[in-house]
Amino acid sequence: MLFAFAQPTGVELARRIGGRVPSHRLWGFCEMGALGVGAELCATPDGLVAKLGNQGWRLWQTAWILSRREAEAVVAVHEVSACFLLLLKRFGVKCPPVILINLGLLHPKNRSGVRHLFWRALLPCADAVISLVESQSAAIAATFGVSIEKCHFLPMPVETAFFKKVKPEEEKGFCLAVGTNDGKDFETLVEALPLGQELVIVTDGFNAAKIRAHRCFGAGIRVLEAVPAVELRELYRQARVVVIPLLDTPHGSGHTVLLENMAMGKILIVSDTRSMRGYVRHGENAIVVPVGDPVALRSALRDVIAHAERFASMRERAAEEARSYFEVGCFARGVVAVWRTLGRSRRGMDQGYAATKEKVNYASIS
Repeated sequence: MLFAFAQPTGVELARRIGGRVPSHRLWGFCEMGALGVGAELCATPDGLVAKLGNQGWRLWQTAWILSRREAEAVVAVHEVSACFLLLLKRFGVKCPPVILINLGLLHPKNRSGVRHLFWRALLPCADAVISLVESQSAAIAATFGVSIEKCHFLPMPVETAFFKKVKPEEEKGFCLAVGTNDGKDFETLVEALPLGQELVIVTDGFNAAKIRAHRCFGAGIRVLEAVPAVELRELYRQARVVVIPLLDTPHGSGHTVLLENMAMGKILIVSDTRSMRGYVRHGENAIVVPVGDPVALRSALRDVIAHAERFASMRERAAEEARSYFEVGCFARGVVAVWRTLGRSRRGMDQGYAATKEKVNYASIS
């Protein structure tokens, strides 16, 4: 099985081997060996090809895939990593089966204009499309003309060994929010922050500019960018509460930060978006607040800050669920199960998925 990524991954794999990043950043690649499945990554090219940027890398990777004639499948992490391969399949070139992990297909930019026409022409050439939100499968089928039989759901993975449970006494008094991309709603968080409360936000340049321009931005709010995974884990560990403020976007956002902190048993405040409803349950594994409501968010923050001890059972449940249902090994087994369903009938796929849910949670697939 070959793994294709939108960008070169050799450095990330080296960091994983060195214990500096979690294995879920490689989407089950590191876990395939334990399942008896051979997995390979494309080597990072040297010289001219490396200077051509992301598109040059993807062309190089596509050529590498075509040279691996014995490959039984390609796991394409992010739709853009498969675009050249799907284009070749569209024109009848013989290629390995493509299992595509949907990370942004439902973003508005892909649902209209030229991009929509592009993906509507190519996406049906994929052999399977995995979405991380269950409701997205029907949306993918309807938006891009993909057969529903090809659409699958697997929950977002997390390496719980990298994000170990924390003790409440290790935590400090600040609030933490982490996330990049246009699905975040840090402006509502900044407006909701109780007076005098310290807040640390780890994000990208796009969101950082909006935060610093907000009328409520000031003393007590720190904005950080490009924080390494080990340092980010330490911020998770120390924070009193982790807030995931989101916009209700069709493509979803915030799942990685959610699961990393569930694994650590943190108190979580999460916006009630459609894409989060299969992951969080108010009062059970997180505190859920309405989207874009600073009053409700401020009330939740004050409750946690004043009475953190009340949320002990919620923290325990979150950590247990991360290990039972979202462990990266479960995701890897799910990918293998999808691979094994290729070419079966819809009924066979449904039965296979039902069986897979049991095996993903409790045992290895034979």
